[in-house]
Amino acid sequence: MNRRKFILLLSFFVGIFLLIFSRLFQVQVLKRERYRELSKRNYLRVRNLYPPRGDIYDRNGEKLAYDEPRYVLSLDYNRLNKEELKKLEISLKETFGIELSKVIEEQKSGIEPIRLKENLTQEELDLYYSNAYRLPGVFIETVPKRVYPFGKKLCHVIGYVGYPSKEELNKYGDKIAPKSFVGQLGIEKSMDDVLLGELGREEVMINAVGKVLKTLNRKEPKKGKSLILTIDMRMQSIVEDVFYESGQPAGAVVLMNAKTGEILALASFPGYDPNRVYDEWEKLSKNKLNPMFNRATSGRYPPASVLKVAVSYAILETKTASPWEKVLCTGSFYLGNRRFFCWDIYGHGSVNMIKALQDSCDVYYYTFGYDLGPSMIISYARKFGYGEDIPLEIPVKRGFLPTPEWKQRRLGEPWYDGDTVNLSIGQGYMLSTLMEQTLMMMGIVNNGVIYQPTLIREIRDPSGKIVWKNTRKVWKVVKGKQEYFALIRRGLREAVKRGTGYGAFSTIVDIAGKTGTAQVAFIQRGRRKRTLPWKLRDHAWFIGFAPYRDPLFVIGVLVEHGESGGRVAAPIAKRIMERIYIEKLNKEL
Repeated sequence: MNRRKFILLLSFFVGIFLLIFSRLFQVQVLKRERYRELSKRNYLRVRNLYPPRGDIYDRNGEKLAYDEPRYVLSLDYNRLNKEELKKLEISLKETFGIELSKVIEEQKSGIEPIRLKENLTQEELDLYYSNAYRLPGVFIETVPKRVYPFGKKLCHVIGYVGYPSKEELNKYGDKIAPKSFVGQLGIEKSMDDVLLGELGREEVMINAVGKVLKTLNRKEPKKGKSLILTIDMRMQSIVEDVFYESGQPAGAVVLMNAKTGEILALASFPGYDPNRVYDEWEKLSKNKLNPMFNRATSGRYPPASVLKVAVSYAILETKTASPWEKVLCTGSFYLGNRRFFCWDIYGHGSVNMIKALQDSCDVYYYTFGYDLGPSMIISYARKFGYGEDIPLEIPVKRGFLPTPEWKQRRLGEPWYDGDTVNLSIGQGYMLSTLMEQTLMMMGIVNNGVIYQPTLIREIRDPSGKIVWKNTRKVWKVVKGKQEYFALIRRGLREAVKRGTGYGAFSTIVDIAGKTGTAQVAFIQRGRRKRTLPWKLRDHAWFIGFAPYRDPLFVIGVLVEHGESGGRVAAPIAKRIMERIYIEKLNKEL
């Protein structure tokens, strides 16, 4: 290469270098502030794409819970400096009435955008787009909203959803994000793993006003699996309507398929609207009746005379007495120098087991319950499911079975004969749930077989394909002679035809069952109970089945402080069963 060419080539490279250098000087020095601003205005952001939760249906395909789109006004808080935040605060106050500093104080954390306003209306969306140029870092986010079309109905079974706690975020890892909905009560909580979908994510280029300029990468969210419940929403509506029509403020009802263990209806009163839990949280939390408490599965009460059904079986099985052996009821039972009264102070006369069940004679059960002893009564109660962990898709509290050892340890007192006498009629220290009492009756209906209760029939993937199907399972078997169960069923039918359960007598469907009136407070004999404050009145039970000859339904009714099982709980059961048969819903099972 000659000298001239070398100089020309060198001059060319020097010129290129000077051009690049001048351009860099211009960008990095002369126009540094302008380009810094531009770099802030266009930036990459990774957005979570929230999947819809799985839907929840009743056994007939009625939709009980589903997601619909919800628009949220959000802010990329970390992208703005103090001066920009100050200007934005003024704009948000003028446009939406939002106090930005207050919102930031409540929510600021990590990289997740701040929620400024949820459930935007069309007018608010239009307002945002008209003022987007004044709202740097603010954008519209679409997230799912959970909808419960039946409101209060079935609220204690389905539950509700809410934003996750720190513990839940740690538990589910990358399956959820801060704006995901997770179950807080009921099926929504217990079946969260099934209902939750998979988060999607996308990487987008955003400008200063939150507009997406370009999508660089995207992973689609996946909807959660759907649940098909055993609940029949038509029966559930009948149960809830009948109870509310009774005018009783608190209680619970369980209706089950006696042949499968499927729960057809489960209701606790009063209820709450899962669509408005957070709007009404203060009101709900101050309600003394505790509307969010599930009395059907978690309420524990003395079982009262309903326990006489299990005690009757124990008397027969242990041959403590034959079903035809009679006891003379004069209205009271003497044990040493103590006198235990029958609920009918005039007495029932000469009674055998059938009549004792019919009239709920306390003296009959005092007599043979005393002979059985506490250990035997507790043993047979446990065989029928009392005091046991009941497997169900939502939590069920265990009832309480007292023992002499427990009393000595807890109260520092020995077990007295009077404790046995009280236990024999379901009073004293024993506590049970409505679910326990209803399952006990299922055992009587099925000659000792108690099926595992269930609320779930199927699980389906988002395409509708069945991925899991429930089958009937036996939970407990009380082995004994079928004639014993038949005798007890006869006594329970007599109770409805002409005894304490007459309030459940119907000409539409043959109902059988047992009433119970659980004492809440000791009341001096002769005092009118209706003058007592509501909180001190007795609880009312009716646990029954229908039809008598070939039972299809088992029903449990509890009325808190309802005073009388026969006068209050039994008529509720009757009206529920009659409406089911009038509407011919029984023929669909």
